Order: sequence, then C-alpha cells, then structure tokens
Amino acid sequence: MNDSQPRIVSLLRRVLPWIVTAGLLILIFRRISLGDVLAATHGAASWTIPAAIAGVAAVYVADSFAIWKTFGWFLAPLTFGQVLVVRGGSYLLAAINYNVGQGAMVYFIHRAKGTTVMRGVATLLLVLGINVLALLGLSTVGLFVAPDIPHVVRVLVAVAFAGLAVYALAVAVKPRWLASRPLFDVLLGAGLGGHLKALLVRLPHIAALVLYTTTMLHAFGVAVPWRQAIVTLPLFFFIAVLPISVQGLGTSQATMIFLFARYAPGDATARAAAVVAASLFSTAITTALQALLGLACLRTRTGQELRAAAAATAKPAT
Repeated sequence: MNDSQPRIVSLLRRVLPWIVTAGLLILIFRRISLGDVLAATHGAASWTIPAAIAGVAAVYVADSFAIWKTFGWFLAPLTFGQVLVVRGGSYLLAAINYNVGQGAMVYFIHRAKGTTVMRGVATLLLVLGINVLALLGLSTVGLFVAPDIPHVVRVLVAVAFAGLAVYALAVAVKPRWLASRPLFDVLLGAGLGGHLKALLVRLPHIAALVLYTTTMLHAFGVAVPWRQAIVTLPLFFFIAVLPISVQGLGTSQATMIFLFARYAPGDATARAAAVVAASLFSTAITTALQALLGLACLRTRTGQELRAAAAATAKPAT
C-alpha cells in the first residue's frame, strides 16, 4: 500500500493538468463555437503575422539576455551568441520534453565550462524563481486595477507572497542547514542584491511579453488600453504559468476572456470569440516559430553540443 502511494501521486500530477485543461476548454467552447473563433481569426488585421514574428523575436532576445546575464553572474560566463543558440534550441527540446529541455541547458554548460550539474540546476531554479517573482510583483499592481478579480486569484497571490516572505527570510539569514546543501548554494549565495540584479535584467523580457500579447489582442480587434495591459497582463502571465493545466491551455483562454473580452466589439459571444482567437493564434504561432528557431539553432555547432547534452540528460529516464 505504501509503495503504491508515490505512484498514485505521480499519476495524479500527470493527469490533473489534462483534466483541468479539458474541462476549461469544454466550458469555453460551450459558450462560443469553433465557427465564431474562425470568423474572428479571419477578421484579424493584415499585419498580424509580421507583428507576431517581430514579437516572438523580441521575447526570444530579451529572454536570452536575461539568461546570459544571470548565468554569467551565478554559473559560468557564456557569449551572448552561445546563449541565443542554447535558448533557441531549448525551446524545441522543451516542447518535446520539458525536463529534457531544461536539463540540456544545464548539462551543456556543465560540459562546456566544467560547472557542477547541481550548481547549474540551482541557477536554473533561480531564473525560474525570478520569473515568478517579477510576475508576482506586477500582478499585485494588477489586482488593484483590474475589476472583479476572482477571490481564488487573490488567494493564490497571497499564498505566493507568504512563500516569498519565507524565501526572502532564508536568503537574508542563510541558515546553515540549508546553506550546506549544494542545491541552495546559488539561491542563498546570491543574496538579496543578487536577486535584485537578476530581477532587473528579467524586466525587459516581461515588457516584451506584454507588448507582444497586447499587439496580438489589438490585431484581433480587442482594443485593450495600453495602461490597462501593462498592469493586468502580468496577472494573466502569473496565472498561465501555474502548473495546473497543460502549457497554460484553458487557464490562459479563460483568464483572457475575463480580463479583456469587454474591450472587443460585438455581443458577449463575439467578444469572447475574439479573445479566444487571439489567444489560440498567438499560442500556435509562438509554438511554430519557436520550433523553427529550435531546428535552426540545433543545426549549428553549439546546437549539436546541446543535442548531445539533451541525449545525455535523457539517458537516466530510459
């Protein structure tokens, strides 16, 4: 019985996001039809695809810049060109297997620079944590601006702040029982000043995401005021990255409808369809462009080394 419990928990972790995604998408498409979404897609602006390409490129460069600086400070110095290739290649690897995609970056730096794998994992955790921290801070502003935010969202933000307070205390105090563990070496060693530096270089990435998403909404006729987008989109991103659905599907569309449908023209159905069309289109084109970028990056010499690192990362799982 005891041996089966970890298996049940592991199964639930894999299945529940699919259940949440399917349930939310069913609810959304009971309200609007696929035909409504397709009609909204046909009505998109003529400049939608060029704008999407430019937006994805801006997000990619800003993301790579933040990783380049953070890895240089806390892991190992890399050239910006190396980081562009590694980050681009990891998009495709992570789409196939998220853990392999993230692990490949760590193992690539381990092989190229001689860093320990554990320190690489710790630095990657720092990067991911800073992403959430940036979204949490900006989301808090959004809670005071966006009307009628569901109570559950406010609870999630409050819980996140409680966790942040505990984490900040640990970083400030550096308890010996944590500092002695390799996984926490980077997180605690960075200190509050190091976290602030990593946060500052992450902000251009968040800004690029806000610009890209707002532009896509405008392309589909959802005229979100820019001031409103700046303060509410981080709240949307924060909800979308929560590990409760598959790649944010379902949660992203439901949150977008709630936050932005009122800025679209037409009746309630048409407004919801425009938002869903914008969301699904931006997700689809981002995935396609990142896959093409990944293929191009993996064909380079650095990309071939990244593929070898991904293969080495995947071996223990086989």
